Amino acid sequence: MAKILSQDEIDALLSNVAGETETMEAEEQDQKVSLYDFKHPNLVSKEQMRMLETIHEGLCRNFGVFLSAQMRMIVEMNLLAVDQIMYSEFVMSIAPPSCIYVCDIDKPYSQFILDMNPQIAIFIVERLFGGPGSFIENPRPISVIEQKVMGRIIDRITEEVSKNWAPLAKFNCSVNRYETNSEFVQIVSSSEPVVVVTMEIKIHGKSTLMNICYPYMWISSIVSTPEVQEKMMFGSREPSPEEQQLVRDNLNLTKVQFRAMLGNSKITVGDFINLKVGDVIRLNSKIDSLAKIYVQNRYLCEAAIGISRNKYTCQIRSMAQEGDEDDES
Repeated sequence: MAKILSQDEIDALLSNVAGETETMEAEEQDQKVSLYDFKHPNLVSKEQMRMLETIHEGLCRNFGVFLSAQMRMIVEMNLLAVDQIMYSEFVMSIAPPSCIYVCDIDKPYSQFILDMNPQIAIFIVERLFGGPGSFIENPRPISVIEQKVMGRIIDRITEEVSKNWAPLAKFNCSVNRYETNSEFVQIVSSSEPVVVVTMEIKIHGKSTLMNICYPYMWISSIVSTPEVQEKMMFGSREPSPEEQQLVRDNLNLTKVQFRAMLGNSKITVGDFINLKVGDVIRLNSKIDSLAKIYVQNRYLCEAAIGISRNKYTCQIRSMAQEGDEDDES
């Protein structure tokens, strides 16, 4: 026969069920939920972000000093943000007219965009011509003369970009063209991710922005190399004297191929096919000419061939100079 519960036992069961429900709700509240946009995934890691911030903090510092010296006034330049967005979003954020410089990178080849407000460009040109400098209220495209004057300033920015990227990758930058409307600039497809570095320039209490837009694929091609990965994980450091001596000792014991070439000759394919024992091939060198010495297929010196203890020897007569041929000919 089934047992009939008393009222006290029923109240106890109901209180236990209510307590379990409250515990589950408390556990759900304690869980931290992170939002993730699968349509715009974060491709740049935190380590890579810190690396980009370090690079462009140095750029801001050096270029700010350069602007202060050129305009003979205090210029503050700060790094505001490093963001990963879609290229279409970056293009839409630029309001015409603007100063847009498309710059080339030689290796690995790519392009990046340097964008600045025409107000700061006109202010810089006015200061370089000896004027007091003033921010115009209504932005306008800069003239051809102003573009020529700004060319030296932009060249310095591209120089600073190459200089501050040098610890990770050595490349050269150059200005490809100038545009005023972002719709005419297409360095990657609209759906491609880019990394935008935003910097602030403060002059006379007024601030304006300057942006550098890198294609993410170019940054990925650099940071994915083993050398850069090692620097990101362990940092760059100078080798100790013991490590340097260990490398020297290992190199001194390394064996290399030392080879003397008496001469060479050219024959036809027909002669090559019909070669047989006893054939004589005449070389292009004379019997009293010096033989070329190669170390690991690299031209090292010229030497005279002799005999010592029933073995061929060579006496070095002249060392190869810079610019001499370094391959066999």
